[in-house]
Amino acid sequence: MKRSYQKRDSITLLENAALRLRKVATVVNGVTETPEDWHKVTSKLVFGNEYVDALSGLDRLKSVWVIFGFNRHRGWSPRVRPRCAKDDSLVGVFASRSSKRPNRLGLTLVDIVNVKGNIVTVRGLDAFDGSPIYDLKNQDDDYDSRQRPRNR
Repeated sequence: MKRSYQKRDSITLLENAALRLRKVATVVNGVTETPEDWHKVTSKLVFGNEYVDALSGLDRLKSVWVIFGFNRHRGWSPRVRPRCAKDDSLVGVFASRSSKRPNRLGLTLVDIVNVKGNIVTVRGLDAFDGSPIYDLKNQDDDYDSRQRPRNR
């Protein structure tokens, strides 16, 4: 199989290369069916011991972005019916929060409840029990706001 490379902004991209994600934690929340309100769900993110140092300072934050895997869904759909839709209309999957995505990645802003050792307790994560966690990123009003300060 011939690989095709492109040079873009000093970064060499390998066309059709697989992105390899490393699972850093697992969701433990006992949720096996979609709940009425994900915002009420409390989850424990159980990190591998090699990631404990990476959690330093997390206890000082109020919220964090969680990047996780939709581990129960297979396949994807280019058009989906949003949960909040009042009719049977469809939208493109990229205009939705559907789990039927090409790369099965989820992104949710959650509230931090507690950080102790290798366990981070959060509220509002829309992931089922056993879902893999790939990364956390702090939520920062200056960066995550559409109204960014001009002096940056």
